[in-house]
Amino acid sequence: MKNNMTNKNITNFDFSSFYHKHKAYLPNSLEPSIDFLCWFVGFTEGEGSFIVNNRGDLCFVIVQSTSDIKILYYIKETLGFGKVISQSLSTSRFVTQNKKEIEIIISIFNGNLILPSRKIKLYTFIEAFNKWASKGRIILDIIQFKDTFILPSLDNYWLTGFVDGEGCFTCSILDKKGFSFNFNISQKGEINKVILEQLCKLFNSGKVSEHFYKGIYEYRISGVKACANTFHYFDKFTLLTKKSLSYILWKEVHKDLLEKNHLIFEKRLKMIEKTRIINNNKKCK
Repeated sequence: MKNNMTNKNITNFDFSSFYHKHKAYLPNSLEPSIDFLCWFVGFTEGEGSFIVNNRGDLCFVIVQSTSDIKILYYIKETLGFGKVISQSLSTSRFVTQNKKEIEIIISIFNGNLILPSRKIKLYTFIEAFNKWASKGRIILDIIQFKDTFILPSLDNYWLTGFVDGEGCFTCSILDKKGFSFNFNISQKGEINKVILEQLCKLFNSGKVSEHFYKGIYEYRISGVKACANTFHYFDKFTLLTKKSLSYILWKEVHKDLLEKNHLIFEKRLKMIEKTRIINNNKKCK
């Protein structure tokens, strides 16, 4: 698979293949909305795994903290298939290993992924599927990998899904006058840097820099004024995981900072309590 994205035409999400498969295999199930599918693609690019085991069998998995298990049931019920399984006391997963369900999963993501690193994973997954699909009692058609170029946008739910998986809303009250207020997303691999850089353009703020962990790149917006540029998007395309609470409290702290409430002792204590909840819900690499 070629990874050079120069000179490629920018395309949009196209779920027609998915809707065709869903209607054929799950005729009695409600079709997921395009909003859900855009969110699901973004969330999977942050949290999902395309797995091929040593025997060549395939599995699609999304792992989450058990405290956020509701999002896994939401995915299962909306797609109309898969299982939610407790993996440990602290983690749970959505999983499917069924051949036809895997074919449906591929139809969602094929041609609709944004991160270059995820496209490479899906390419390998489809290659393995084509071998797997020709074996056993159920024989399925060969799938051609679609190498498209889609950029993040403020006009759909992809970024919300990605932030539900990978984003962080953080803030700290440092001393009587000082504070930090940030939004950031980290990704492994320089190959994904171009996508993070697109976020700088979308929000007209922030920068991308290499993390202190080698090979990790971070998009970060810092400061009360700059972070406000994200409000319009996240107010319209609302978060679905427990990060939705973090975002609500983050905006409340933002308002408090504008009103200088961090300089008033009693109000400052309440702000600190909010920041603890926000920062406990974060997931930063």
